[in-house]
Amino acid sequence: INAEYGELARNFPAPSKCLVMRNHGLLTGGGTIEEAFLLMFYLHAVCKVYVDAGYTHRPVPKQFVLSPDIIEKSVRDTLANNFADGSFGMKDFQAMALELDREGMCTGYPYSEEVSQLLGWHDVDS
Repeated sequence: INAEYGELARNFPAPSKCLVMRNHGLLTGGGTIEEAFLLMFYLHAVCKVYVDAGYTHRPVPKQFVLSPDIIEKSVRDTLANNFADGSFGMKDFQAMALELDREGMCTGYPYSEEVSQLLGWHDVDS
């Protein structure tokens, strides 16, 4: 198994943490489970829009392609706002775990009181 993971790590398109495997699905990685999950959440959403818009077998029209400047600004802002304290994805993941717990799934995830209060779910046992 270690050799398999090593091969995957060597072939992962650094510095990206997202990989679209044609006819196999999506793969994300991160410094934490929470980060990898949130990246997968966003990557899946982007792919869904792409498929729903019907661009799977033809190029995206030029008027809908973002300029490199806009992409760079978006990446820069995202990194500054979400990675500054090393907790990218933590609150989002906690909120989703809390929601699953509220539905009776018993995730056992140790979400913070801050997330519980932000969502207005003060009566949930952690």
